[in-house]
Amino acid sequence: MTGRYAHKIGLQDGPLVESQPAYINSTFKTVAEKLTTNYGYAAHMIGKWHLGFCKEEVTPTYRGFSSFYGFYGGGENYYTYTSGKNNVKDFWKNLTAFDPQNPDYPTEDVDGYSTFEYVKRAKEIVKNHDKSQPLFMYLAFQTPHSPLMAPQEYKDKYPGTWAYTETDGSTVTTDRSTFYAMVTALDQAIGDLHTELENQGLLENAIIVFTSDNGGLPRQGGFNNPYKGTKGTYYEGGIRVPGFIYSKTLITQSGYRSQELFHASDWMPTFISLAGGSADLTSDSDLSSIDGVDESQMLLNNGISARSKVVININNPSLSSSIYGVIKQYGSEVWKYVQGAIGSRNIVYTATKVSRKRTFMDRLEDLLKRSKTGRTKRAISDKYLFKISDDVTESNNLYGDSTPDIQSIQADLEKEVRIQRRAAVPSMSPYTCNSPNNELDGFYTAGAGEGWCGCTQ
Repeated sequence: MTGRYAHKIGLQDGPLVESQPAYINSTFKTVAEKLTTNYGYAAHMIGKWHLGFCKEEVTPTYRGFSSFYGFYGGGENYYTYTSGKNNVKDFWKNLTAFDPQNPDYPTEDVDGYSTFEYVKRAKEIVKNHDKSQPLFMYLAFQTPHSPLMAPQEYKDKYPGTWAYTETDGSTVTTDRSTFYAMVTALDQAIGDLHTELENQGLLENAIIVFTSDNGGLPRQGGFNNPYKGTKGTYYEGGIRVPGFIYSKTLITQSGYRSQELFHASDWMPTFISLAGGSADLTSDSDLSSIDGVDESQMLLNNGISARSKVVININNPSLSSSIYGVIKQYGSEVWKYVQGAIGSRNIVYTATKVSRKRTFMDRLEDLLKRSKTGRTKRAISDKYLFKISDDVTESNNLYGDSTPDIQSIQADLEKEVRIQRRAAVPSMSPYTCNSPNNELDGFYTAGAGEGWCGCTQ
């Protein structure tokens, strides 16, 4: 959203929870603010915000979007739009909370499923858009995030039971059927939006980007094979995600798969470049210190990446979950260095369809395996060095290898981490509020004025 690494804006300690008074500081302009202010775009946001809401001034309609239809938090019920143990409602149209009594509030049927509610709103924006003005739409579907929920007619398409093997050797069942159904619903929604864009004559000069934020979690139906690890780990399965870019007229080469380095922070300068901004973004004071780079030529023309390294994260060194890491390209080789809690899910997870339901004795056997095996906590000093251009499953930790070339790469990557640690700003919110005052009439709410941003631990 800002073209910056999380450790540069104080949000490096993981995703925000609903009681944390953290947000994107107004000093850091969002891509929506730049496109609307500098390039005359209309900007609309739909879906999941998850970037803080302790006061109104940090919510989407104050950060460059002329409209917002979605929720502030990280995950919620796909039908009732509630979350947490208290089932707090979290559903907004601009700054207005939608109550279940509102006729437009989603209901618990196929029509109320969030994926379809969001695409309905997207189609409405497209249909009513003034074609003389360029359009930027950020459509942040929550699917297939937990809780796993989908209309029954979609789940019926995928009968059966799936299981996988955990690190302790036990067999775990997973709701792969619902996960498949959720992705199918997402595919349907994107197809419907594509059709609406074409019907309205907006597809001729459009660019559509589809991307994810992290790898899947096997117990919630998501698998990342052939990559090791899961969401919540720093193995490739946790941080490498699929994506695609589509344009009917603007891409010179299509149908290819790029393995070039790309980071989420690159979207901001890339979008600005595609909107007509200068490729030399240093001339803009808002962008002179961003971490993202303009990757438009790589995406449109199957070119090489404009970046040679990706910082994974630079966490607060006082936390037990501290993690430092960087990926860097050396010629045709790509190397990855990680120091810290890379993750305990250090296997390649694969979903297998099973022919019978698991019995009580199966589950008991797995419990016994877990009690004998247990989990081993990683020390903060753990260090890993992988040549991921050859070793995508991260099976061969080369840290400490005596080969001169490897020692040189290791030293260079450790130097990169030290530089980034010096550039990191303090975490904005390493704590949660005891009394955040973020609920009003059963809704999560952003307060007026300073809201509850100043609450104490």
